[in-house]
Amino acid sequence: MKLIMVLLGTLISLTGCAALFIAWPRPQDPRDRPYRIEAAKFEGGAGVTLAGELTLPRSDGPFKAVILISGSGPMDRNEAVFGHRPFLVLSDHLTRAGFAVLRYDDRGVGDSTGDFESATMNDFADDAAGAFRWLATHSDIKSTEIGFIGDSEGGYVAPAAALQVPAAFMVFLAGPAKRLLPDIMATQTAGILRQQGASDATIITARKQYEEATIILSGPGTVAEIRSKLDVYLASEGQTERERSNVLEFLVNPWGIGYATYDPIPALRAFKGPVLALYGSSDLQVSATENAPVMLENLINSRSEIIVFEGLNHFFQPSESGSISEYMWIDTTIDPEVLNRISDWMQNLYDASSGNR
Repeated sequence: MKLIMVLLGTLISLTGCAALFIAWPRPQDPRDRPYRIEAAKFEGGAGVTLAGELTLPRSDGPFKAVILISGSGPMDRNEAVFGHRPFLVLSDHLTRAGFAVLRYDDRGVGDSTGDFESATMNDFADDAAGAFRWLATHSDIKSTEIGFIGDSEGGYVAPAAALQVPAAFMVFLAGPAKRLLPDIMATQTAGILRQQGASDATIITARKQYEEATIILSGPGTVAEIRSKLDVYLASEGQTERERSNVLEFLVNPWGIGYATYDPIPALRAFKGPVLALYGSSDLQVSATENAPVMLENLINSRSEIIVFEGLNHFFQPSESGSISEYMWIDTTIDPEVLNRISDWMQNLYDASSGNR
């Protein structure tokens, strides 16, 4: 039975292609920025030099700080997507709330060096760890009070980076707790197919195809051999040459092969600090129903919290359907309640009345 594995390139790399859309002003884009703005340049993994921006309150430091880690696809420091700039909006909100915020262009994007296409999740973790090390040396930063905010795939990257550096806390925005392959991709496709009225049989077949593709990607062999095996399998499922080419280009590379064997649970359980994990009930890309319970089971700090926001999509925009096609037409970049929950939670971690973090 021919199936929809061609969707996976659209689903996971959505943010990368969406960045090509022409932007127009969004209501939450900051019109002024009443705080200090500094250029940032630091070493990431394997000789990569990353560039970005550090924003700091105008008051006297040192400040508590957070590093923003982008979702999937080649993203700039603002995480520009469909005309929205969520990381600019988030950094503006948090800096006004009293935090220093570092955001940076992904390797190979904007002013950062390196090759995005050949990078793995571990490379992105090395980059985030490099950001932490650089920020910890800044004279206006409290080096013991630096955390990560990981958006979507950044929810995999942040815990992996925290294995290298002593992050004080983490915030996940639709961060996956289940494996990308086959779980997240299969659930994404199932949700979209179900929304489009597909039959249960079609959805079951889709899940089976992801499982088989994951076995092939994680099996023995060179990249060329894995590519050949997956191509044969997809052909047996009725995919055209063009459809197979799209899937092979997306998955048969260090990134896809790495995720075929990556289990996020050990890194989550290794993190001893508090975590705030936020999900949208309408999210079709990282299902709150599938991921929130698993996240809850594997966060060990008693100050951790999981919140599912009703009627918000993967971008934390108001959307009952969660349809991907709506992202660019919704004016809201990030629901204000989500922004306030993040800043309030971070402030509460450092409430002087508690006597500790």
